[in-house]
Amino acid sequence: MSKNQELLEKFCALFEQRDADGMSDIWAEDALYEIPLHDTALHGREEILHNMRIGLRGLEEIRIVLDNVVADSGGVSAEGTFYARNIGVPSRVDGRPSRLDFRFTLILEIEDGKIKRYSEYFDTRNLRMEERTRLSTASRRSPYWEGTVEAGVAHYMVYNHMFFPVVYKHSPAEEYEALTKRVTLWDVGCERQTEVRGPDALKLVQYITTRDLSKLKTGDCRYTLCCDPEGHILCDPVLLKPYDDVIWLSHGDVDLTLWARAIAMEGKFDVTVCEPDVAPVQIQGPNSLAVLNKLASKPVDGLGFYKCMENTIAGIEAIVSRTGWSGGLGYEVFPLSSDKAMHLWNAILEAGSEFDIMVIGPNINRAIEKGVTDTGYHVNSNMNPYEAGHGRLVHLEKEFIGRDALRKVHEEGPARQTVGLFIEGNIPLLEWFWPVESGKSKVGEVRWAAHSFALNRSLGIALVDASIQQRAQVTVDHPLGKVLATVTTIPFVTD
Repeated sequence: MSKNQELLEKFCALFEQRDADGMSDIWAEDALYEIPLHDTALHGREEILHNMRIGLRGLEEIRIVLDNVVADSGGVSAEGTFYARNIGVPSRVDGRPSRLDFRFTLILEIEDGKIKRYSEYFDTRNLRMEERTRLSTASRRSPYWEGTVEAGVAHYMVYNHMFFPVVYKHSPAEEYEALTKRVTLWDVGCERQTEVRGPDALKLVQYITTRDLSKLKTGDCRYTLCCDPEGHILCDPVLLKPYDDVIWLSHGDVDLTLWARAIAMEGKFDVTVCEPDVAPVQIQGPNSLAVLNKLASKPVDGLGFYKCMENTIAGIEAIVSRTGWSGGLGYEVFPLSSDKAMHLWNAILEAGSEFDIMVIGPNINRAIEKGVTDTGYHVNSNMNPYEAGHGRLVHLEKEFIGRDALRKVHEEGPARQTVGLFIEGNIPLLEWFWPVESGKSKVGEVRWAAHSFALNRSLGIALVDASIQQRAQVTVDHPLGKVLATVTTIPFVTD
């Protein structure tokens, strides 16, 4: 076997071992790396190794079979088959695991015993969706629609009667890396605002939320809850007070504006309740502040956690808040009109280009690690705030809808609790809640589940009987079978 063929064999062995660091001495410092999954070639050893680490983080059970290897003094060429299992990508509907299997052809140019140029071809049609899912006219489009299509959106969900882009043509590992190491842009135009304006704005919002807001000041944000008369959670909105006489409830998937308007009319509150033309985007990740400051008329550095401010972003009047669904540093931009939505979107992409900004949907992997969830009234399993772990947000000394029911729960103790689960093995996509069993009895349900890239294991967030103890062993019954799980605390990751 020639030395050039040995170098190829070494590269394949290290790739199978997921050892990107071990590859450092086989690449030339100014090496070039070309594969169909990258729009442009990667330049230099460090950039190549960085991308190798990201890619290998999302793969396991890697096997490379070479055939038709031809080596000469200048390099080596080969055909072969690549086999791997995707990490963090749910199994197919029929239960088969998500895999990355394909035939390839490659050419290595080798100089002084190191790879100078790596060129590989394989057919990507079976690896990534070629077009997004088809939609109907029954739900609204976000004003950032064009931008999400251009970014490669693949799947949507309907949220607040609007199509919400949730899956793009990146791997979960790539999106996780972008969110935790760089910066990401999210279309969250489906986060609708219930605007309460007028002399009784605070009075009404006090009545329809569980948290005491008597000390709320302009520029404050609060995480709070809205409940029905039985104490069940309607939604868990982020409250913003952008102006002196205006409060926004940035809510989840529920018709909160209609409900609040009915309460206001019945209670004769001196307010106007509406859904304003405000469609936010999220800029999340370690470089989010740097991106935002490039576009803001006023520096955002001093904006504290759960605070908001008036600002002009890319020439567009907006409210900026230090909030978001990532569990880390991030901001939401609420333009005061959708007329220039795509101008804002493109300006953020341009400002973020130096940080390799990535357009993604809500990253469920990171959200679950950090214990960040979302409660929707229609699928909340009649959960009350104490069962959700949000008892600190219930202030029984003030009057609000659902107070009597929640006072009883507080006095008697909740029947259920929200816990974390370390789930054994790989898990499928959670399409409905999975039963949790202890012995032969059902004791709850898994409401959120995903792979954790930080912990390299499957996680779940479950609603279970109050009697279930920490570190207890339970069984989770999901579509791939029954597996063991261990009860733990939330959040799973604190950094």
